[in-house]
Amino acid sequence: MKNGKDAAVETVDLRKVHGDGSTAVRALDGVSLSFPEGEFAAIMGQSGSGKSTLLHILGALDKPSSGRVSVGGTELSGLSDKKLTLLRREKMGFVFQFFNLIPTLSAEENVLLPALISGEKVGKHAERLAEILDLVGLSERRTHRPDELSGGEQQRVAIARALIRNPDIVLADEPTGNLDSKTGAGVLELLRESAVRYGQTIIMVTHDPRAAATADRVIFLADGRVVDETHAPDHDEILERIKTLESAG
Repeated sequence: MKNGKDAAVETVDLRKVHGDGSTAVRALDGVSLSFPEGEFAAIMGQSGSGKSTLLHILGALDKPSSGRVSVGGTELSGLSDKKLTLLRREKMGFVFQFFNLIPTLSAEENVLLPALISGEKVGKHAERLAEILDLVGLSERRTHRPDELSGGEQQRVAIARALIRNPDIVLADEPTGNLDSKTGAGVLELLRESAVRYGQTIIMVTHDPRAAATADRVIFLADGRVVDETHAPDHDEILERIKTLESAG
C-alpha cells in the first residue's frame, strides 16, 4: 500500500478558457488543489461548474490554458503526447458513466484490455485478474459478454478494468449515474475499498450527495472555482452546503 501522505495529484492556479474575446468561457478559473495518496475525493458542482473539465485535465485527457498539473511529482506540461499516453497507461485508471465495454469480448477480456493495449502478456496479470474479479464479485461471470450482464455488473467490469494494472490514480466521472441506488452503493463501496486496500487515490465527479458522502473529502466548484470543501461529510451536510452555494449564486 502506498504511504497515504504524499500528493498523488496537484494543481496550481489551473485555468481553462474556451473561445476568445467577448465570447470566451472560463471553464476553470484559478483552481489549486492537492489530492493525497490514498484519498477518496468527490468533486461536486452544478452543470457548467467545471468539474468534468477538471477531471479531464487531471487525467491528461485535456490541457489547461495555464497553470500546472503534477502527477506523482511529474509536471504534465513538460511531457510530449507520447509520454502523456504512457503516463495515463501506467499511472491512471478511468471509470465513466457509460461503461465503454467491447461487446464481443468477455468480462475478463474487457478487464484485461488495458494490459493487452500495452502489449503485456495476459499471464502476467493472471493472479491480479483473479483478485480483481473476486473484489468486484464477478468471478462466476468472467466468461460472460456485456449483453449477458446487468448494468451494475457492466459497471463493475469497468471498475475492474480501471484497477487491473494497479494504477496510482483512479478518475471516475459520474460512475453511478446510470445505476439504481443499491447497485450504485455497491460500486461506491468498491471504489472506497480500492483506496483503503491498495492506497489508490480516487477522484470522482458526481452530482449525487449520497455518492459524495462516501468520500473522504468533497470539493465544491462553481463557475470554474473551488468555492468550498468539507472532510468526512454526511449526506445532510452536503445537501446543506449545496443549498447554501446555490442561494449564494
